[in-house]
Amino acid sequence: MIARAAKPRGPGWQRKSEALAGLGVLLIAVVASGCGGKKRTPQAHEDAGVAVISGGGSGSGSTGASGSASVQVAGAFDQKCVAGDLEACRNLAVMYTEGVGVQRDERRAAALFAQACNGGLLAGCNHLALVLAEGLGSPKDVAKAVELYQRACDGGYGLACRNLGLLLRDGRGIDKDLARAERLLDKACKAGTPFGCTNAGDLDRMLVASQDRAPRLKKMIDHYKLGCDGGDPIGCRYIGIAYLEGTGLPKSASAASVWLERGCVAKPSAAGKGAASGAAAGVGMTDAVACRVLGMMKVQGVGGTRDVEHGRQALQLACDRHDDEACKALAAVSQVSDSRDAGVPVVPSSTAGDAGPNSPSAPR
Repeated sequence: MIARAAKPRGPGWQRKSEALAGLGVLLIAVVASGCGGKKRTPQAHEDAGVAVISGGGSGSGSTGASGSASVQVAGAFDQKCVAGDLEACRNLAVMYTEGVGVQRDERRAAALFAQACNGGLLAGCNHLALVLAEGLGSPKDVAKAVELYQRACDGGYGLACRNLGLLLRDGRGIDKDLARAERLLDKACKAGTPFGCTNAGDLDRMLVASQDRAPRLKKMIDHYKLGCDGGDPIGCRYIGIAYLEGTGLPKSASAASVWLERGCVAKPSAAGKGAASGAAAGVGMTDAVACRVLGMMKVQGVGGTRDVEHGRQALQLACDRHDDEACKALAAVSQVSDSRDAGVPVVPSSTAGDAGPNSPSAPR
């Protein structure tokens, strides 16, 4: 590294230096942990075709301008459901689950999901299986949930394959069956469910230690890329982390930055749009962890030119989504009033062996 002549350091230099040094520690901790998160139960609204209007409501119904609109939507769904529109019954059930436009009522939601399923709507069976597996508004019945998930999956409903795969992967109320879980998650991915692709990659990562490492890592990367291309930001994030760690991909901070940028505001690529036609709700969402890691990299100049403002914006997106570590990092960045202060050390990005975003091994 070429040394630079030191400029006079003001009284705030030590504080600025400590603040950005803290960001370096946070970034290292994030990469060391692989950005893993707790396994999460699928939520009732994670499905195609359900557009829940935000506007409050944690069981009390929505109020205000957007709340008024959601009340009207709920009323319209109710009328269509009574007239025999099964999709409207399902959408209304989701609103009862979330307490949007109506008083939150899990029993009512379960009854509406059952009505949709009994009428032959596979998406309704998927949702009914979810409430039975978790005991939401109905007595818990995992065996029945498995039956319903399998029925919807066999009928071509990819999200049901994914949800059953997760149930078997985690052994929630049922014996674990990783081989069957793998088949189901792969089927969900091929059916165009991007969350399923990402979950399949998660399972690949779990199995790396017990199987031939290279082929399993390749499958993991392929699944994550399919998830990302379909619009699941977490898939993009994991590709970015793989580049940072050099796990299954050449170690490259610059390539990692490209994928983390996609995860920070994920959108289906041209290649992924067709495969994601049945994608779960959440496509185009922001992954807070991807934004946090990207923000730290931009502030420190890791993987590219240092860009404090870009980094601050990414950290703000993550902080707005309740990522506590991002909020801490944002506060540290705010202490640095002059992003050009030569006295503030940054973490240099290694270019040795760096594939770079335009190399043959970098993301396309």
